[in-house]
Amino acid sequence: MRIFIAGASGVIGRELLPMLVGHDVVGMTRSRPELVRELGAEPVVVDVYERDAVFAAVGAARPDVVVDLLTDLAGGDFAANNRIRREGTPNLVDAAVAAGARRIVVESISFGVPPDAAAARDEMERLARESGLEAVVVHLARLWGPETWNDAPGEDGEYVSVPDAAGMVRDAILGPSPGPDLR
Repeated sequence: MRIFIAGASGVIGRELLPMLVGHDVVGMTRSRPELVRELGAEPVVVDVYERDAVFAAVGAARPDVVVDLLTDLAGGDFAANNRIRREGTPNLVDAAVAAGARRIVVESISFGVPPDAAAARDEMERLARESGLEAVVVHLARLWGPETWNDAPGEDGEYVSVPDAAGMVRDAILGPSPGPDLR
């Protein structure tokens, strides 16, 4: 299977790439191509806001499946994360359609967020579902583990470990269509 992963050097991507050994994987990153290569994927350095570059990268990969792991949370700037969902995801979804992908897998969340973040999340999910591709939205609880904001799961039960989250995304990529949503 040919797989294109946007956000490949992020916390979930770093766990996911080794799970996809045996597949032809291209990992899109803004700045860490050496890491993507070390983890088993062919790296491509692209800024998701550069629409033509996204189309070129996805088109060259000729993927069966495109995976949206795009986030911008490292600096704690929630407006930046909302922006990547509103402006980056449309570029990726449109590129997936243009490249002839059959499935798009989108990382989303299952917990409450402020209204602006909820609107950005909803728009991201809508774009995937209305793309004409087989869309799978993976709703994740709050992440816990190294390089997340949580060293351990919280007591309220609304947490998922990074390896488990990556496993859910892997299943959405490789498995039969689980329907439009995974939780």
